[in-house]
Amino acid sequence: MFDKKKIFFLVICLAALPVEALAHASEQGLVMLLPTGLYTLGGTLAVASSILLMAFLPVKALEGVFQSRKFGTDWVIKRIEAPASAFAFVVFLGLIFIGFNGPNDPQSNLLPLFIWTGWWIGVFVIQGLMFDIWRLINPWTGMARVLSLESSAIFNLPKRMGHWPAVLVFFSFQLFLLADIAPNDPDRLATFVLGYWLFTFGGIVLFGADQWLNRIECFTVVFRLIGSLRTLQTENEYRSGVPGWSSIAAAPLDASRAVLCLMILISGSFDGLHETFWWLGKIGINPLEFPGRSAVVWSSSLGLICANILGVSIYGLAIWVGLVLVRKFGNVQNIRFMDAFNTFAVAILPIALGYHFAHYLISFLVQVQYLAATIADPLAKGWNLFGLGRLTVTVGFLNSMESVRPILLTNVFAIILSHVLSVIMAHRLAARFCNTRRGLLLIQCGLSLLMIVYTIFGLWLLSTPRGA
Repeated sequence: MFDKKKIFFLVICLAALPVEALAHASEQGLVMLLPTGLYTLGGTLAVASSILLMAFLPVKALEGVFQSRKFGTDWVIKRIEAPASAFAFVVFLGLIFIGFNGPNDPQSNLLPLFIWTGWWIGVFVIQGLMFDIWRLINPWTGMARVLSLESSAIFNLPKRMGHWPAVLVFFSFQLFLLADIAPNDPDRLATFVLGYWLFTFGGIVLFGADQWLNRIECFTVVFRLIGSLRTLQTENEYRSGVPGWSSIAAAPLDASRAVLCLMILISGSFDGLHETFWWLGKIGINPLEFPGRSAVVWSSSLGLICANILGVSIYGLAIWVGLVLVRKFGNVQNIRFMDAFNTFAVAILPIALGYHFAHYLISFLVQVQYLAATIADPLAKGWNLFGLGRLTVTVGFLNSMESVRPILLTNVFAIILSHVLSVIMAHRLAARFCNTRRGLLLIQCGLSLLMIVYTIFGLWLLSTPRGA
């Protein structure tokens, strides 16, 4: 028998799904062929409708929906975790070797293709939607277990430090990704990746794997946050529930991880924004005569800094507006700003994952072909490993509306559905602070408005022409 609350939850999700819009969004050279207004209006109405539907729910309606069910232990993953990590480390060393000794062309060198396509796009999405792949391919845990460095530590990290070092490291990674003059250059990327592995392993030796990986190593922290959205969780036991149940169970976060949740979305959004005609026009660059990344290093760096400061500030303002309204008109006085800030931050994660998926989808569909072809001959010696040498890279599927339409609608679906899930999660989290329907609506007013505006912004960002 199905739980009535879960059925109602699914009905809400289905009611908010977008229908076919006479427009499309895409990456780089593809621009929307038909009016963007219809497409943006449809997406905005879907999100706004989900907010209105939430208004009619009883205060405790979603309590049972976000419960999880246990159905086993993770003994299998525990047994294969160390060998899988050790194998990942061997692959890592091979990629570093190829980065330094393989072809200089980033489209023919396996390292940049694997890092930016297989890992940053593919692993990120798999981690958020399917299973905990990072736990298996983390290139440090296997070595740490072999050398008995899991819990042994020469020094201890101060608890008051929280996860702020991971926030700083993640921001440094985004600077390299978005502002470095040549993040795709095989030699440059190999140096960066190897340096980061050594930096992390040195931290593990000094502070132990448990402390360093869980508080300093930014990708373990980021992937754990994004992974909390999965229906299936295997941290200590197998548990499943509706998407986001684990994120809600983890809330409130500490302030550092709450800010990191926001930075995942903001940095990803700026990744798209800094390539647009609009942004290039603002910094005085002709998008049709792009002079190269060296000309925009400082503008990209400053833009990324300002985007994160502005984004966190706007989110904080949205939380503050909700608290002001609920205190004045909802007669709820005992809610602290940081409690609300740290609690609602996990509701931003679905939007971050949805935008990451939509932003990179077309790029992934093209670049994964180069990745597969390069695996066949990683050192450009004329090999044909796995029979992949006959693979022909094609972008012909982007030349026909019949083949492009499903991709574009998938992008729209990802953006809107992720916002709808965020709205539902925020409503569930609001019930921790308010026990009346009026209070629930008031405390979410600022955040709901922010989600609607970000829906418009996200759909515009996918559709606008790019010139970098």
